[in-house]
Amino acid sequence: MRLALLLLLCLALPAWAQERILRHDVDVRVLADGRLDVTERIELRAEGRTFRHGLVREFPIRYRDPHGDVVLTDIQVQDVLRDGRAEPWRIERVGRVLRLHTGDAGHLQVPSQPVYTLHYRTTRQPIFGGTQDALSLDAIGSDQSVPVEQGSVTVSLPRAVPVDTLQAEGTTGAAGRDFHLALSAAGTARWTLARALQPHEGLHVRLAFPKDVIAAPTPRQRALWWLHDHAGLLVALAGLLGLAAYCVLRWRRVRHPQTPGAMPDHHEPPAGFSPAGLRYLRRMRYDARCFAADLLASAVDDHLCIHRQPQGARTGWRIERTREGAHTLPTMEQRAQLTALLPEPNDAVELRRREQARIAQACKAHELALRKRFVPALFRAHGGSILGALAIAIAAAVPALRLAWHSPALPATVLVVALMVPMLVVFAVLVRAPTAEGRQLLAHAEGLRRYLAGAAKAGRRHDDAHAVPPFDAARYTRLLPYAVALDVEDAWTKGFAARIGTQNAIDAVAAIPWYRGLAVTDLARFSRSMGDSLTARIAATAHPKKQRRTAKPARS
Repeated sequence: MRLALLLLLCLALPAWAQERILRHDVDVRVLADGRLDVTERIELRAEGRTFRHGLVREFPIRYRDPHGDVVLTDIQVQDVLRDGRAEPWRIERVGRVLRLHTGDAGHLQVPSQPVYTLHYRTTRQPIFGGTQDALSLDAIGSDQSVPVEQGSVTVSLPRAVPVDTLQAEGTTGAAGRDFHLALSAAGTARWTLARALQPHEGLHVRLAFPKDVIAAPTPRQRALWWLHDHAGLLVALAGLLGLAAYCVLRWRRVRHPQTPGAMPDHHEPPAGFSPAGLRYLRRMRYDARCFAADLLASAVDDHLCIHRQPQGARTGWRIERTREGAHTLPTMEQRAQLTALLPEPNDAVELRRREQARIAQACKAHELALRKRFVPALFRAHGGSILGALAIAIAAAVPALRLAWHSPALPATVLVVALMVPMLVVFAVLVRAPTAEGRQLLAHAEGLRRYLAGAAKAGRRHDDAHAVPPFDAARYTRLLPYAVALDVEDAWTKGFAARIGTQNAIDAVAAIPWYRGLAVTDLARFSRSMGDSLTARIAATAHPKKQRRTAKPARS
């Protein structure tokens, strides 16, 4: 008999020692202005597992009203007591809830049965309807991982209300109604648990009452709530507008608009500047067509030979260095390109992906030489203006995201902040401005482009002997790299054909000494291959993963 009693006592000990909330009573006083004054009394059994430092309570602060709008409530903790004495506490925001931690770094005495009293006020909880108002609360929350043995919720309205005008309901767990409900003409409703709540079960209550019991929010109050909920979005919009205004004003100040219509045509390129140099200055950035144009220029100067040959279903490219003397090339960028791509005479490289490292290195050396020569002598990037725009974006984005982090306007705020990124990129490109010397060179380049682009029309004006200088194959090939750099190689080739005749032009192009491979039977196809196709192949070879598109689609 004694042995049986001992066994029963051993089996009962775990249940006796189980951590749990012995009682959870919630008293909600609805104030006349719609705020709630809430007092929670929580008596628990602490064993040092769930309740180690104290009680942790979560309060939902975000919900949707009957219209589907997201509402943010504000909770102000008045005081926290343990066994009638002040208890340390702290608040943190986690997603849709406000988490209250009680206690400090020290541990609770275990086993123990402390009684916590939480007193706080909350706003924007009542739901204002057309014929009646209501209060819907997760009074006993489902945040606890221990059972709740007993509990009650009492809601007191600011004044007496006839019982027949009150409508009360509630749920426990998924859809249970394990509670007793009592309504009073004094304007109170009380829900009392009829059974213990299991871990993560709660008691949700709802009380509807006549409209004149509490004051509805005024338009001014609703406007203030809206501003509070959308503060992050408003800050982001203000930052976006401020950034746009700054970018426009800075751009107008540093850029000097050109007037192409007032520029005379130039029949010769500016002395001492390569085709890539003119393109780099006009675009104020580097691309694969810069590399292609200077390759052609070096070929025209008899330093390279370009081979086009069939390669399966595609056309292959092979670049061969024909002689020594890279130092004789007219510009530093051409010399840097040639020595990086083909350091020794008779070297050759195919524009294929297996040569990616060599082509990429040559592009980098070519771009670096152009940058050293042109920046800041001929145009400036205006880094100070870019840093100013970046500072405005950061100064607006950081507080905007912090304010909107838990608000319903977070997606819109993120979108507005994201719009600042392309604005900064565009501004960084547009704010680059030429110097006084750079503007003179730009005017010359624009005049040359106008001349090359209008060569076809000039070629048909046989009555005007002074429209263009004498046109022959040598002049065509000498200026072809500049036409490629300025995106007018098609018009320049048509002008050549119009001046000397299509068949004569084809024969002249076929006799070009630096071009080998596929026979030239179509001048348009040849000009596109020297521009679009060569550029596309260089871009694909140097940056195969990026698949950079710096020219029109290749048609070879």
